[in-house]
Amino acid sequence: MKKVIFAVLLWLNHCVVYAQEYPHQEINVRDFLQDLVGNPQTDNMDDLYESLFQLYLNPLDLNRVSREELSALYLLSQTQLNAFFEYRKNNDNLLSIYELQAIPEFDLSTIFRLIPFVKVGQAFSLNPDFSEANHSLLLRYSQILETKKGFTEPDSRSKVRYEGSSGKLYARYKFYSRKDFSLGFTTEKDEGEKSYTDFASFHLQIQNKGHLKNLLVGDYQLQFGQGLITSAGFAIGKGSETVLTVRRSHLGIRPYSSAMEMNFFRGATAAYQFGNLEVTGFYSNIKRDANLIYSKDNNPINASSLQTSGLHRTLSEQEDFHSIRERNLGTDITYRNPTGNLMIGLTALQTNFDIPLQKTDKPYNLHEFKGNQNFLAGLHYSFSVRNYNFFGETARSQSGGWGTVDGLLASFGKKTDIAVLFRNYDKDFHSFYANSFAESSRNINEIGIYGGIKHYFTPKILVSGYLDYFRFKWFKFGLDKQPSEGFDGLIRGQYQVNKYQSFFVQYREEHKEENTKEAVVIIVNNKPKNDEITVVKRRVRRQILANFDWKYSSILRFQTRASYSQFKFKGQASTQGFAIAQDVELDLGKFSLSGRVALFNTEDYDNRQYFYENDVLYAFSYPAYYNHGTRFYAVAQYKLTKNLDLWLKISRTKLTDSETIGSGLEEISVPHRTEGKFQVRWHF
Repeated sequence: MKKVIFAVLLWLNHCVVYAQEYPHQEINVRDFLQDLVGNPQTDNMDDLYESLFQLYLNPLDLNRVSREELSALYLLSQTQLNAFFEYRKNNDNLLSIYELQAIPEFDLSTIFRLIPFVKVGQAFSLNPDFSEANHSLLLRYSQILETKKGFTEPDSRSKVRYEGSSGKLYARYKFYSRKDFSLGFTTEKDEGEKSYTDFASFHLQIQNKGHLKNLLVGDYQLQFGQGLITSAGFAIGKGSETVLTVRRSHLGIRPYSSAMEMNFFRGATAAYQFGNLEVTGFYSNIKRDANLIYSKDNNPINASSLQTSGLHRTLSEQEDFHSIRERNLGTDITYRNPTGNLMIGLTALQTNFDIPLQKTDKPYNLHEFKGNQNFLAGLHYSFSVRNYNFFGETARSQSGGWGTVDGLLASFGKKTDIAVLFRNYDKDFHSFYANSFAESSRNINEIGIYGGIKHYFTPKILVSGYLDYFRFKWFKFGLDKQPSEGFDGLIRGQYQVNKYQSFFVQYREEHKEENTKEAVVIIVNNKPKNDEITVVKRRVRRQILANFDWKYSSILRFQTRASYSQFKFKGQASTQGFAIAQDVELDLGKFSLSGRVALFNTEDYDNRQYFYENDVLYAFSYPAYYNHGTRFYAVAQYKLTKNLDLWLKISRTKLTDSETIGSGLEEISVPHRTEGKFQVRWHF
């Protein structure tokens, strides 16, 4: 009875006192990723963003969630995780999300960030959400308003052009139950593609039926251990969150509803629970895009590479479409002790291709995968004692190569958290679905050690940082040296001025060895001639990022963001880049508007600057600012009815020192690019 009364009071407190404080259930992706990632120096952010939305679309039930699932959000320290599960153990099921306020280790800021990813699933709730619908249909259309070269008439220089229209179409439908059922499909047509369903994804999921914990038919992902064999979680690695993101969580089966055309399985998978033992089996049969090499009689000999862009605009891209069949068969057996502080498991995966893979004959490809099949097996573990969590995974591929990653997360009271992680991936360790912690984009040919720390000097002042040393054992693409090494580090200071204003500044420095061109003079026919040779030199990239956030009122918010970088090879002159952006957000209930004006000036592509942008729901915008120019965008959302939402976005990039923008078939003959995007969501 006391628990019911307490929950009622919390609910009333939420409705009356915090009505203006709690965020809308729709996550502000820009803020969330800025806090966790900062300003990464990469173009490959689509998969990370889509993984985040898989978590958002499938919120965790706080009354059923495991430690692994909750830690996968990268929001809770070891102290907070321990406190949550101790509270749930002593107080039975939660009656409301807002009951989290009763846990002393949970502050309002943490609860705000959790809300978009969690729910309380039960038959009786004192905080029902009558607006939630069981069906959701989303449609989106976007287009670049200027004409790209790929959509013009062929000329004498090149007859290659895009085969389809310039519009980009996207559709997503989902039918679900809070407790145990999910069905959905996603279709997408990229600009330049002919088919309106160039990519289609489907899944049917049933959960929590006796011993059957999870059954999924269609497209799915798997996350076991630290991701050395299969990884499907929201994996960040190095970023502004310097402690929690080094660890992967054991999440098991996850439905796949992304428009990314790679890194997923297609078939069937099921997980059964027998006491403390969970057994998962899976099978996948899918066609992949690949670049095939043919014999004189036009029979495929081998595939030189698997294509991951998902684009099928030109005739050559269409030739790669679904040209190789991939079959996967595997299992995971995981044991958890009754207290939940020990997990240990075994994972195995067999992959077969109907056409052998054989990469081009280059030194850096000498130890890459060759052939039709690959077998992987590995052990993973996680052990928690007090506020310490030890975790790791070791796996071996059919080639004989080993991969291992081991780490420690620790909390020292409420103020200090640390992370230490060691990884070692052999140059012949082959794992197609791996995404464990690494400096490189793949878990191969690398050894390294990472250390991260976060410390609250006061409740308002947080300082965090990391240092990571890495070594590459063999040649790499763009690096004609073996072995090679490097390191990078980050330090970030964050100050919460008051409830409405916050500020942070972040500095990152990275040292690596890379190929570069060096001018030389050679003698040809007894005459000097200027030429270039490729040499390996150490290069340094430095970046400083500053951000000021001001919530002027409940309806108006400002954010100012500035970034500066410097790029230099040893013995050469440095180049620089700079960008500054001013954001404004207006929320009037049924109508909301956000926009940005940005200025940028970079001397080369190495100094490109990245700023997240607000976008329509489930869409992702993370443009690289380079060259000299300006960019602006505006996003409007209007709630037409209780069940119908509309979005419109207009964005434009204009260069000030160029007559064109883009290159190749993406080139536009004027120095600006304008994009329009319209979206409608109907939930019923």
